[in-house]
Amino acid sequence: MHIIWKRPDGFQNAQPEDFRRVALSNGAHLWIHRLEKDWYPFQVNGDWEGQQQTARLNRLINLLGSDQQDWRNFLEHCNDDDLKEESLPAAAAHLMAWVDEIKTAVKGETWEVHIMQCAFEDVRQRLASFLAAPTP
Repeated sequence: MHIIWKRPDGFQNAQPEDFRRVALSNGAHLWIHRLEKDWYPFQVNGDWEGQQQTARLNRLINLLGSDQQDWRNFLEHCNDDDLKEESLPAAAAHLMAWVDEIKTAVKGETWEVHIMQCAFEDVRQRLASFLAAPTP
């Protein structure tokens, strides 16, 4: 398996206004498509599960720059549909473990790898905020 970054230039004839910029913790910015949240900005290749993993990863990446309630809504939805965990902290822990597993599979130029790994770490940090969250 490997993960590549689909750069914004030429993505489905997109125009600059189709994107928003998200600041990462390392000072870089990542361009996020305003509408396409499943298939952009990254792609997971390598096996039959690649499409499902691509959609899950991109949904997480697209949450960067969003407020805590959006993350909570995602975890609740993901928990209901995919993870079947008993609580938000369990769902967050499951997704953190998954991000840790896949973040070593990034491919690209050195600067692309650095930005993707930072985006993964930023996602991981946001998920970590739910580990100590009380269960409703």
